[in-house]
Amino acid sequence: MRIDHLAYQRATNIAAFGFLLQLVVATVLLIFGLRAGDTTAEYASWYLYVGLIVWLGMIIIFNQHKLERLEALEEGELVASGSGAESIFDRSGDEIRTAARRLRLMYKWVLPAASMLVVLMLITLGWIIFDQLSDIADNSGQTELSLTQNKGWLIAIGLGFAVVCFIFSRYLAGMAALGVWQNLRAGAGVMVGNVIVLMGVVIGTIFRFFEIDSVIGVVAWLIPILMIIIAIEIVLNIILNMYRPRIGGDWPRAAYDSRGLSLLATPDSFVRSINDAVNYQFGFDITSSWGYQLLLRSSAWLIVLGLFVLVALSALAVVGGREQGLRLRSGAIVGSGDTQIHDSGFFWKLPWPVETTALYDVSMVRQLPLTPMDTMRRRGFLWEDEIQLPPGQTLDPFIVGKSRLGIGAADVDPVGETDENDDFGDDYALVDMLLMMNYHIQPDAGSGEPGLLRYLSFGTEHVARRQTLTDRERGLRDLALSVTTRYMATRSLDDVLSDQRAELSGELRSLIQDRFDSLGTGVQVVSINIPMIRPAGDAAKDFQDLPLAIQQRDQLVANAERNRITLYTAIAGNTDSIDGIVAAIDSTNDARQSLDNAVSAHGIGSPEAVAARKLLAGKIINAEQLLQQGGGSAVSLIQSAERDRWVEIMEKRAKADRVKSQVAAYQAAPKLYRQRSIMQTYVRKLHDLRKYIVGIAPERMNVKVELRDLASPNTIFEGMSLEEESSQ
Repeated sequence: MRIDHLAYQRATNIAAFGFLLQLVVATVLLIFGLRAGDTTAEYASWYLYVGLIVWLGMIIIFNQHKLERLEALEEGELVASGSGAESIFDRSGDEIRTAARRLRLMYKWVLPAASMLVVLMLITLGWIIFDQLSDIADNSGQTELSLTQNKGWLIAIGLGFAVVCFIFSRYLAGMAALGVWQNLRAGAGVMVGNVIVLMGVVIGTIFRFFEIDSVIGVVAWLIPILMIIIAIEIVLNIILNMYRPRIGGDWPRAAYDSRGLSLLATPDSFVRSINDAVNYQFGFDITSSWGYQLLLRSSAWLIVLGLFVLVALSALAVVGGREQGLRLRSGAIVGSGDTQIHDSGFFWKLPWPVETTALYDVSMVRQLPLTPMDTMRRRGFLWEDEIQLPPGQTLDPFIVGKSRLGIGAADVDPVGETDENDDFGDDYALVDMLLMMNYHIQPDAGSGEPGLLRYLSFGTEHVARRQTLTDRERGLRDLALSVTTRYMATRSLDDVLSDQRAELSGELRSLIQDRFDSLGTGVQVVSINIPMIRPAGDAAKDFQDLPLAIQQRDQLVANAERNRITLYTAIAGNTDSIDGIVAAIDSTNDARQSLDNAVSAHGIGSPEAVAARKLLAGKIINAEQLLQQGGGSAVSLIQSAERDRWVEIMEKRAKADRVKSQVAAYQAAPKLYRQRSIMQTYVRKLHDLRKYIVGIAPERMNVKVELRDLASPNTIFEGMSLEEESSQ
């Protein structure tokens, strides 16, 4: 083919037609998406608008090629008209070939810049689509797009434009086989990309006729993924073009020319590649043999037979021994009553995609963490161990009643009286717990709705963005946590940490199962595992001193009890009679107090005092009898007191009798009795002193006595001798 300006003019016209076709398809999709309210059509139009940059780049390049060819033609005519003379072009070379220089600059700068612009547009639009889809998923809990109700119009528009784009891509691929039009491969790739996006929208809309909206949601996610993949390929092409060697005079391939999309524009090349690979492996031209040709001629029938077998197999569903199956048509369960659930075996249904099958293992025990679980593998927990939680999760404590150790008579407020300064935390405590629930689908009870249907009706299998649990699992977890929170608030700190620690799991399982049954969740709780329970936060370390304090308290109580028993045994002899003895002593003290009150009020001889004295005597006798029955040290003490009292009484009586016996002697001779008593007193009391008895009247006697031996210094006799001498 002759390479002149007319060839490039034709390529320019084809590129301009492709630009207009791309603009029309993108605009129609955008207007339809905005007017009909279809988000997927809008996303598809965004991708199609990016292709306009590729077509605009081809228009510029082909137009510059045309100008370069015209410039070369003019140069050839001028050289020919020079008649052998030296030409100005021979002297200046490429200095005056302006079009050729601009063409090289375009290949060097314009095409890479256009490729980078395509990359930026694809990445930006893809990021925006990803962000919008993520917001939809976060806000609603499931991916719901704005979908048009004019499904027929969308399918017609998509199929029509897809057919036109595919035909045009095939036409461009044929033209690009010639070197002069090789840049049209980029246009063919753009058209194939249009076909892929349009067919994705069409297929997703067709599934909407069967009320399956999830396919169109997947298509909406695949559009930005396709944008990112094409952008990555273009970036790789830009990098590789810097190092790829070229033959002189060969123009580089534009980076926005996608190799993958260009290959899809020529599907017949797949067959040739396969034929060449088969011939190479066998070592001869096996593709020309009659067997290979027969296989090619019968391939259509074989494909039809294979499709028929696949359709027939899709109509047969097999249910395992531990499973139950459902027939689904457009997402709804087919059948009524007992025909909805299919037990182990097989059953027939309509071929896919009219009807599908859903199988559920109803006997499999599933695990659901009710609280964040420890990620560190360990065989047991200690209260002071650090719990490793997944990133972004926190362990919220549970509220329980306060410990019985802090409950006393002083802590009990009178009924109806409140204190504004009372601290709410004085009545409650916090504990950390790790909870794991094991459950399975509830088996059929024989009457009522089957457990599998109740299980499926309770929630969906959808997992929201940034979530690890399905909607159903999150609902079960919230219900179980609400029951656990209410139950823990009715238990004290001592119950959950020690006394009823082993009973928590069973009681929680029963309460949670009752709650699930009341709401019809279709779940059978197998067990509630509590691998760890401890005081909340750093308080667990302080609780380590509590057992030591309790042991010390018990030791002190035991010692006090031992001393009490020892003391009571020593005093009363029998500890069983202590309460009666104490009561008798208290009543004796009360009777003594009554006697004192009666004496002070009515006098010692009043009837009240006499009655009180008799009552006191009876109480004393009763108390003494109780003490004597025990045989303790109190009996010995009482007996000793009685003995001493009798001894004292007898001594007093002896003295009294002796005094009575001396009355007659006194009456007979009082003076003699008095003198005799004085002498006895001297003998008894002053037996160590010298005594002189004189039988002369004192007035007739003058006695001179020197008592120097008795006048000791610092005594009462000092100075006595001097006084006596002076008196004489």
